[in-house]
Amino acid sequence: MDEKDLAAQPEEAGQDPRLPGPHEDPRRQEGAEAQAAEGPLAPHAQGERLKRPPPAPGGKLVSLKGDRAFQRLRKGKAGRGRYVSVKWLPAPELRVGIVVSKKVGKAVVRNKVKRRLREILRRLHLPKAHLLVVASPEAREASYVELFQDVARALKKSGLIQ
Repeated sequence: MDEKDLAAQPEEAGQDPRLPGPHEDPRRQEGAEAQAAEGPLAPHAQGERLKRPPPAPGGKLVSLKGDRAFQRLRKGKAGRGRYVSVKWLPAPELRVGIVVSKKVGKAVVRNKVKRRLREILRRLHLPKAHLLVVASPEAREASYVELFQDVARALKKSGLIQ
């Protein structure tokens, strides 16, 4: 039989050519289908408010929110590096604000710098404080290692870490 003859052959009745049959996969049993999940997926009772657990060392950072929190940091202890400047105040929990202005670049570049800074701060295991990190336009050119060293240097200058 030629290839052109195969296209003209009628399909066998009851067989869907797009789906493999049970004989094509030895691990698949005939009539096997995905099992549906059982029971409701509600993890908590209605009306119960979920509480955010404290951040674990090396876990997700909690964001500094609200204009007042940022205004209070003007009076905080400061440190500066080549790529970032930092300000912090003692607080009952660690909260971090990261500022990357449009001078750094377009959204893709700014987001890359913010992701790097978040990861650096997460890895530093910082003490409890409200911390503001402001990236300079030169931060877009810095490698991860350069940013890491610069953030650590700025935090040491400010007195937050040893």
